[in-house]
Amino acid sequence: MAWIAARMRGLLLDGEMAARLGRGRGLATLATLALLALAATGCRGSQPVPLDPDALVWRTYVDTAVGYSVSHPEAFRASPEGDGNTLFRLAGDGVPVVVRYTTEEEGRRRGAWFGHPPVEAITLDGVPGMRYVYEHWDLIFATRTVAYVVPLHDRWLGLEFRTSGELSPVQQRMLDTFRLP
Repeated sequence: MAWIAARMRGLLLDGEMAARLGRGRGLATLATLALLALAATGCRGSQPVPLDPDALVWRTYVDTAVGYSVSHPEAFRASPEGDGNTLFRLAGDGVPVVVRYTTEEEGRRRGAWFGHPPVEAITLDGVPGMRYVYEHWDLIFATRTVAYVVPLHDRWLGLEFRTSGELSPVQQRMLDTFRLP
C-alpha cells in the first residue's frame, strides 16, 4: 500500500510523464483523487476499544523545564521537545496527548487552540482557564482535539487530547492527575 501511495505521489509530481502518457491533467486529477481516498480511508485505523485505566500500569512524568507533572500509561512514551512541550506517543497510534507550553504567536503558527472559540471555562489543577474543541490540521489531515488551556507565567499551557469524541477513561485519568508547578 505504501508503494502505491508513493507511486501516486510520483505521478502527481511528474507532469512530464503524464503528458507523455497523453492523459495530461486527467491523470493528475485521477491520481490526486485516488491519493486523497487512500489517505482518508486506508491510513486510518478503527476506533480503539476504550481501555480500563485500573488495568494499566501508570508512570508519572515530570517536566523539569516548566515543572508540571502528569500520570500516563507506561505504554505511552513521553517525548519532550524542549521548552515544556511534550508529546505522549503510543506505538502505531500517533500522538494521543500533547502538553504544549507556548506563546500565542508560536501557538498560532503550530495550529493550536488560538483563534478557536472556547467551549467552556475550566480549572486545571486549581488554575482557571478554558476548554477548546477544534480540528488540529497537519497539512491536509485534521484531528479533533480537546484542549484544556491555562495561563502559566508569561505563556499558555495546554493539555491537548487527540480524540474522535469525548475523553476516554485513560485520557480522563491523565487530565485528573495533571499538576501545575
